[in-house]
Amino acid sequence: MSAAWDWVSAKWWKFDFHNHTPASDDYGKGPDQAQHKQISHKNWLLNYMRQGIDCVAVTDHNSGAWIDPLKQALHEMASEGHPDYRHLYLFPGVEITVQGNIHILAIFGTDKTTSDIDSLLGAVKYRATKGKSDGCSECSAVEVIDEIAKSGGLAIPAHVDQANGLFTVCSGSTLEQVLENKNVFAMEVTDPAQTKPQLYIDKSLNWAEVLGTDSHHPAGTAGQRYPGSHFTWAKMSEPSYDGLRLALIDGALSLKRSDRFAGDPNTHGQLAIESIVVNDAKYLGRGKSFSCQLNPWLNTIIGGRGTGKSTSLEFLRIALKRKGEIPKNLEKEFFKYSQTSINRQDEGLLTDSTVITVGFRKDGGRFRITWSNAENKYAIEEETPPGTWSASEGDIAQRFPVRIYSQKQIFELAKHPQALLQVVDDAPAVNHRDWKLEWDELVSKYLSIRAQEREVQSGLQEESVIKGQLEDVKRKLEVFEKAGHAGVLKAYQLRQNQSKAIDSWEKSWEDSAEQVRNISRSLLPPELDSQHFDPGNADDKELLSAAVDIHATFEKLQNEINAIAQQIDGAKSAWTQARPGLEISKKIATANQEYTELLGQLNAAGAGDPSAYGVFVKQRQDLDEKLKGFSKKRETLAQHQKSAEECLTKIHEHRAKITKRREDFLKDTLIDNSYVQINVIPFGSKITVEEEFRNLIDRGNGGFDRDIGAVDGDEGLLATLTQNPNKTMEDKIAALKSLLLAIHTNDTTAITVAKDRRFVSHIQELTPEQVDRIRCWFPDDSLDVRYSLKDGESFKPVEQGSPGQKTAALLAFILSYGSEPLVLDQPEDDLDNHLIYNLIVTQLREIKQKRQILVVTHNANIVVNGDSENVIVLDVKSGQTRIVTQGGLQEPFIRDEICRLMEGGKEAFDQRYKRINAGR
Repeated sequence: MSAAWDWVSAKWWKFDFHNHTPASDDYGKGPDQAQHKQISHKNWLLNYMRQGIDCVAVTDHNSGAWIDPLKQALHEMASEGHPDYRHLYLFPGVEITVQGNIHILAIFGTDKTTSDIDSLLGAVKYRATKGKSDGCSECSAVEVIDEIAKSGGLAIPAHVDQANGLFTVCSGSTLEQVLENKNVFAMEVTDPAQTKPQLYIDKSLNWAEVLGTDSHHPAGTAGQRYPGSHFTWAKMSEPSYDGLRLALIDGALSLKRSDRFAGDPNTHGQLAIESIVVNDAKYLGRGKSFSCQLNPWLNTIIGGRGTGKSTSLEFLRIALKRKGEIPKNLEKEFFKYSQTSINRQDEGLLTDSTVITVGFRKDGGRFRITWSNAENKYAIEEETPPGTWSASEGDIAQRFPVRIYSQKQIFELAKHPQALLQVVDDAPAVNHRDWKLEWDELVSKYLSIRAQEREVQSGLQEESVIKGQLEDVKRKLEVFEKAGHAGVLKAYQLRQNQSKAIDSWEKSWEDSAEQVRNISRSLLPPELDSQHFDPGNADDKELLSAAVDIHATFEKLQNEINAIAQQIDGAKSAWTQARPGLEISKKIATANQEYTELLGQLNAAGAGDPSAYGVFVKQRQDLDEKLKGFSKKRETLAQHQKSAEECLTKIHEHRAKITKRREDFLKDTLIDNSYVQINVIPFGSKITVEEEFRNLIDRGNGGFDRDIGAVDGDEGLLATLTQNPNKTMEDKIAALKSLLLAIHTNDTTAITVAKDRRFVSHIQELTPEQVDRIRCWFPDDSLDVRYSLKDGESFKPVEQGSPGQKTAALLAFILSYGSEPLVLDQPEDDLDNHLIYNLIVTQLREIKQKRQILVVTHNANIVVNGDSENVIVLDVKSGQTRIVTQGGLQEPFIRDEICRLMEGGKEAFDQRYKRINAGR
């Protein structure tokens, strides 16, 4: 089993926002308080570790006394090897009681200490005993909130809907002042179902709602909240003040309460690219490997023009054997990515020593696929166990599915819907690959049956010849039988047949005794190997005794079988002695004697060749047998004809299956899609039908244009497929096939339809197998793609759309289905920001939890508002593409790079976070 994936950049962390230690005077309140207050710092931490908590805010009442000791204990535990130890992030904080007895949490970065909390308490004029829950700051709620922000902390009103909470204590101007304070954007809510104050609703506020334990007791205390019982999942690269702050500003996109979300948000698709490593390409990986680590969700590659963003994706296409998916008219444009560079001036981006390695996660396993340009060699390896790689077999494209689309590819798919059909067919729900295997098997079976049918028919043509030969033999026999010796000859013929039948019957059982003896010899089992058993042991002795009994039983049976063989020998001997004395044996002997005497008389009288009669008798017997064989052949022929018809029916039914699968898949995939509609047109492939048909009738090199015609033409066979709108397409195809078959069989009515007599001759010269293939042929389906930019209104054919509208329609489809990793190269080209946000960004957010996405983009909206978990920044240094940095949006340096490199970067952050100046 492979090691767990500790991926780069953002992930979800279990964050408990509100916790107390013995530094709070009410910790452990109850009959066992004194005992609870004796808990050690390490045991207090272990309570959270055992619950799988990642981040703990230490928020004692008006005190930070336990913060430094907890940090020290955590540091010591890291090297002690406790079985329950797991890494834990401590966020220093405090629960401050302000005027009006309102509780406000202050949470700081992990680097803060007890001293920082003491400084804050002094700044808010808290002069009561530290740790007391009923002590109170001399400052108002607004003043305390501002001071927390000034000190570099996050102000979060505590349990706003419970006792000492903002919404239960405050009203009027006091509440309004807090609600208008820009330093508050999150609150602790115990029951999210409770109605918020009208003033909060009127101001259209949308503070993040977090959940903490507010634990005052250690784990296992009955009837009390305990560490880890309530928490909030927070999405960050690495737990930090900046990461937490942006998660709170982000709200629902980056926070999940444990009372509203029961699963694990760190789940991801079963298929994911873990890494792309390039060595010794022309501009990537020379001197130092280019190693790009990926996240299981949304990865975005950004950088200036010419920094190698698209190159890394095209190298991924090479390593995963996806070059064949590039449309033919784009192959020249993509050729440079797979061309070896000869000199500095040519466009090739590979060198002779280029090696591309792709790390791939699949169904819990870890693989790596390596491609070497030196020998164009591929290799698959699997990690079993962790750290050990062993060779693995299989087809790379099939085992490691991925979808890679450049903007130009998408545009080509929009222009040529037939190319889009291949994308549909690759979907698991359609599974065209397996359908095609079954189709080929059915067609092969049909062709085989028809070949057998023709072979039997060929054999039946001899029947009339055999009948003629039989008549001649019968006439010759009559010559002998009319010579006055008919009785002798007929008796001889009868007795010969009887003797032959008796001989055959005797032969069928004459070896029976030996067969029985063979059974007897193989019956006796071998002796039990007694070296493993001790006769002195009661259990072993019992077993050995049972084995002896069994062996004795088989010996007895063997003797009985040998006795049967002897009885068979006796029966055979008795028969041998009795046969000559049977009356029928005597009559056979008499007939032979009379026949021999007759032949002597005929020979002496010169009445003809005396041996001819026996030959003719034998010939008649043989010819009779052959005629019986023709009857069996006719039965076989009828069976072949029936099987061929049944197989052809299955071929028709199987052809209908692929259309139905395509229709069902597109219907299910696009059921709620307001941007695109795609319908299947059965047998409607106008682009490929002429090439298919010409190849079918062996005229792929052209010719017979008037007889073959063209789809949508005025004359010819193919024109009939688009004429007669009252007929179904299937009926038109059947009529076309019938006409071809009629011409092949020289049907005079069908021949008159042809424009060129040479076309008739050509069709009539087709081989039987070619004719059979015509019966199996169907044109492929086509797709009708329509788009709408008005939320599902007035769908139009995609051919009528602008480049941006065509791209939008196809992107809407591509983003609608699939579980394999999806790689997009600048999908935003030709799209305006409205389409980018409403189409790409919205769908990326929806699908990335189920499938990994990797996007090369110049558009900040995709990165920022698409909530990219892993931003990879590229630049060129010394002529080589390098990764400048990578991380999540919570990292300040990542946000700085986005704003520096991407047009509209700052505006995208403004739109998402609303407080860009404070957030960067």
